[in-house]
Amino acid sequence: MAIIRNAETIEAAKTLLRSYYERNGCIRFRQDQPEKGRLGGVELRFIVGNMNERREVSNALKVLSIPHGRVYRKQPTRRQWVVPLYTRVNIVRLLQLVQPENHENLLQRIQEIIKRKSKSESKLLDQN
Repeated sequence: MAIIRNAETIEAAKTLLRSYYERNGCIRFRQDQPEKGRLGGVELRFIVGNMNERREVSNALKVLSIPHGRVYRKQPTRRQWVVPLYTRVNIVRLLQLVQPENHENLLQRIQEIIKRKSKSESKLLDQN
């Protein structure tokens, strides 16, 4: 599959993000640990190989109006970069828009983890 280099339209941005997620993306789930005072969370990561790919993913997210976290290098000695998404609302929105291979399972797992939904999360998750 050819990767679209300039994500100027919404459809091009969706295609670009789907290809990057399916190539080397992941979602990390962290369970609640009330004894340690930690709330569970969800993080979606796009792992890209160079600065051009990093810019493409950031621009595609910008086209879809989905903010991302601070981009960081995976390890100092490697050339991989991580473009993270942290809020559950943004992750759900991205999964619904982009629809990677296993998005139904991921949305269901996110819904199981969420015990205290915000209004925006309830609105997004109840649309399915």
